[in-house]
Amino acid sequence: MHDMPWVLAGDFNEPLLEGDKFGGRAVSVSRSLLFKECLDKCSMIDIGFSGPRFTWTNKGNVQALIQERIDRFFVNPSWCLMFPEAKVIHLTRCHSDHCPVLLDMQPRAAVNRKKPFKFQTCWLSDPTFPNIVSQAWRQYPMLADAIDSFSKEAEKWNRTHFGNMFARKNNIMARLNGIQRAVAVRPSNFLLNLENDLLKELDNVLN
Repeated sequence: MHDMPWVLAGDFNEPLLEGDKFGGRAVSVSRSLLFKECLDKCSMIDIGFSGPRFTWTNKGNVQALIQERIDRFFVNPSWCLMFPEAKVIHLTRCHSDHCPVLLDMQPRAAVNRKKPFKFQTCWLSDPTFPNIVSQAWRQYPMLADAIDSFSKEAEKWNRTHFGNMFARKNNIMARLNGIQRAVAVRPSNFLLNLENDLLKELDNVLN
């Protein structure tokens, strides 16, 4: 009824193509045709995606595994003209049976900037941490000097002793993403078990 730019997004609970599903019953041709007919009438298009192919899984073993791409973004031509660089990303699935799906409308190149110092509450759980604080205050009576010393020593201690939780989390998420990509192509019980183990490890890091 209009040609204004718009986006249609969500969990459609219906695969559009045969390749949008792995396992279980075959994709219903009649339902997928109705789905496509609706999209065509509204001039909606799929701009593709990056990341693991499927957005939902029943989390079954290999014999009972079902995977589907049912969480999607559709856009019309007017919207495409406004955001020609837009892209859709299937992010890593963690605890839900769906993966988060991100519509990045204006992707920008990553810029390496020095991150500001951030105090991490989890450091307080380590009995050696109070020494880092006390040493900084003993050596430098001036507030600014003590803060600067503490920041440097805390970051160094974090890398060498405590372990960078954010780096561990990013590493686990990257491994999970790789496994989910592989499971979408050639699932195996080994990969599914490894995914479960990594999810438990992620829980520990998040805690």
